[in-house]
Amino acid sequence: MFSPIGQFCTEDVDECQLMPNACQNGGTCHNIYGAYQCVCVNGWTGDDCGENIDDCANAACYEGAFCHDRVASFFCECPHGRTGLLCHLDDACISNPCQKGSNCDTNPVNGKAICTCPLGYFGAACDQDVDECSLGGNPCEHGGKCLNTKGSFQCKCQPGFSGARCEHDINECLSNPCQNEATCLDQIGGFHCICMPGNTHTHTQLITDISISSSC
Repeated sequence: MFSPIGQFCTEDVDECQLMPNACQNGGTCHNIYGAYQCVCVNGWTGDDCGENIDDCANAACYEGAFCHDRVASFFCECPHGRTGLLCHLDDACISNPCQKGSNCDTNPVNGKAICTCPLGYFGAACDQDVDECSLGGNPCEHGGKCLNTKGSFQCKCQPGFSGARCEHDINECLSNPCQNEATCLDQIGGFHCICMPGNTHTHTQLITDISISSSC
C-alpha cells in the first residue's frame, strides 16, 4: 500500500515504525517504498506471518498413522503395533519380550525392545535373577545367614535378632527372664541380670536359645 506524506506527497511512510506488531509470530518487518514486507520465521507464512504452515501436507507418516501438525514440525500418532518417528517400524513390545514385571519401551530408531528391569533381575529380557548373597558383603546384619530367592533374598537371623536384615536386637527383658526382683539389662543378642542385695549371683547370658531364661 502506497502511503506518501509531505507537502508534495513524495516522502515514504515507514509502516514498520508506525505498526510495531505488523508482523506476527516473530516475523521481521522490512519497510519498502509505499508498503512493507514481513520475513517469517520457519513454520509461518502469510502477509503478516499469521498462518501456520501445514507440515502434515508433505509428511511421510506410515499408512494408518495420524499426523498432528505443529509449528515447523509434525508428529505421527502410530496405530497399534507400529512405532518409530514415522510409524514405519514394528513395535517389538507387542510380543511382551520383557519378563518379571519389567517395563518395555521401543527404540524409535530401530524398533527394538528396551527392557527396564525391576530390582532383583537383570539381562536383556530381565529374566535372570540377581544373587544378592554373592554380590559382596553380607546384606544380613549381626551374622545372619543370607538365602537367595527369586528377585530378592531372605535373612535367617541369629538368636536374639529380628528384621528383614536381622537389624533389630530383640529385647529379651520383655519376657522378664530374671527372677527374685532382679533387674534385667538388655544386651546385644542377650541380657544381663543384676540381682537384689542378698542374692549375690549376677548372671549374664548370650542367647543361644531364646526359650532359655536366666534367674538369680
